[in-house]
Amino acid sequence: MRDTKALHPDLQLKIMELDNLCKKNGITIGIAECLRTKEEQDALYAKGRTKPGSKVTNAPGYSYSSMHQWGVAFDFYLKMDIDGDGQISDDAYNNAKKTFNKVGELGKLIGLEWGGEWTSIKDLPHFQLPDWGSTASKLKSMYGTPEKFIATWKNKKGQATSTTKKNEEIKGTAAKRIESARSFDRKYAGTYKAKKNGNLLASAGSGVVTMIEKGAAVQCYGYYTAKNGKTYLFVQYGKRTGFILESKFTRT
Repeated sequence: MRDTKALHPDLQLKIMELDNLCKKNGITIGIAECLRTKEEQDALYAKGRTKPGSKVTNAPGYSYSSMHQWGVAFDFYLKMDIDGDGQISDDAYNNAKKTFNKVGELGKLIGLEWGGEWTSIKDLPHFQLPDWGSTASKLKSMYGTPEKFIATWKNKKGQATSTTKKNEEIKGTAAKRIESARSFDRKYAGTYKAKKNGNLLASAGSGVVTMIEKGAAVQCYGYYTAKNGKTYLFVQYGKRTGFILESKFTRT
């Protein structure tokens, strides 16, 4: 199933954010697999086992072990001419230029878990929300079945109801949507520590996401925004992402 509207509302926002971030970096992606039924998952599990092809998953449908079945994962493909033959249809999964790895890093920047870092079966086109862990164990113990979990964030018409919007109403500026960085320079990539208590920001100069305590470390992958003569680094702080004012941090 390729309907992003069937996914968890927080993941829908992440997909839009990732798409915009990719475009700013000269990469065009499309969305492939989203929510999967038990039957669809079983069909994938059969590949390399009872059907021809290579193994692509260790999760049979009946086990509810795929994050796709819970609506918190999606796969992407490339909509680019990677090999220079003037066509894009033959390059959907062409990683000759490590484009999937670049998208993977961008996804990590906005707080997604990337399947390209898995050890058992690396899944370069795969992203998922990290909120419930890398496997479906926590979701299964909490809700039992995907249907019961999905019912917690769907309205009567079957469309996803944005829990992010509810969080914004409750938390105010602390839940503002994170902007994308405008520029990239490898010289900014590295680990930084806070000189004193400060804030992780939703955009360059405004919108508090959370507090960063003195001495806490953040990771920058080279993305930043220059505004009013100041440099705001786009960083990862635990599972959160946002901006910090470079001058208030020391590079380690």
